[in-house]
Amino acid sequence: AKRATVQESRHPPDTATTMAAEGGGGGREIDLSQMDINQLNDLKTSHEQEIDQLTGNWRTLKHAQSKLNTAVVCLNEVGSQEGREILVPLTPSLYVPGTICDTNKVLLDVGTGYFVEKSLAKAKDFVDRKNKMVTVNADQIQNVTQQKQKNLETIVMIMRQRMAMMQQAQEDAKAGT
Repeated sequence: AKRATVQESRHPPDTATTMAAEGGGGGREIDLSQMDINQLNDLKTSHEQEIDQLTGNWRTLKHAQSKLNTAVVCLNEVGSQEGREILVPLTPSLYVPGTICDTNKVLLDVGTGYFVEKSLAKAKDFVDRKNKMVTVNADQIQNVTQQKQKNLETIVMIMRQRMAMMQQAQEDAKAGT
């Protein structure tokens, strides 16, 4: 019988029968051949939930990345906009007229309701660094999700093989009686 395992590590698998997945502690290997169908089903459910959660986290980071990209565009344009009349949002659906009077300084939302005044150059640097960090995190989550998906496919394949073997055993038992 072919031995299939699901491995959780930070390194790629060495053989075709070992599937690797990003894990918190790294290096955990699960021998699927030693698990019964209920344990495999539980492992499958667990992987599906983890994939759903990771996908949600990835979407959140991609949304944040989109907002940061918009901020970069705005910061690049604001320097030439001094004296321009604009609409200033008070709420997502309520605006008041305003005039850009100082394009050398901006207020940055640094999270949890805190704003910091920065020069245009420092604001651009801050947004660029944050954008890079979000991009790296999104890429890491995407890699982990892809590995979890591969593990899930392996688990499902083993479950199908077990079900086919159980069905064949039942058919053999019926034919033998």
